[in-house]
Amino acid sequence: MTLTDSQRDALSALRAAGGEGAIDRHGGVVAAGERLPFLADTWLRLVTLGLVAGAGPLRIRLTAAGEVAVTPRGRKVDPRLLRTDNTPTPAHPGAE
Repeated sequence: MTLTDSQRDALSALRAAGGEGAIDRHGGVVAAGERLPFLADTWLRLVTLGLVAGAGPLRIRLTAAGEVAVTPRGRKVDPRLLRTDNTPTPAHPGAE
């Protein structure tokens, strides 16, 4: 699934604010005492994608899929570059 920058930022802002928020009368989300600066359309699209779900009347919560979507990916390592032997590597000339 491909997320827009705004959707990814909204998920990370909600995660940073505790993962749960209340919907105000304008459709925005208030979490941890601050109104998150994202439009109501962004939150509705995240609900449609299943990354945010209802958590009671006028409340939303980050789902497990939303947590995975906002978690940074690990770096890929080429296994051919890994050293499996423990032999010492000689230093270059001039190294002390």
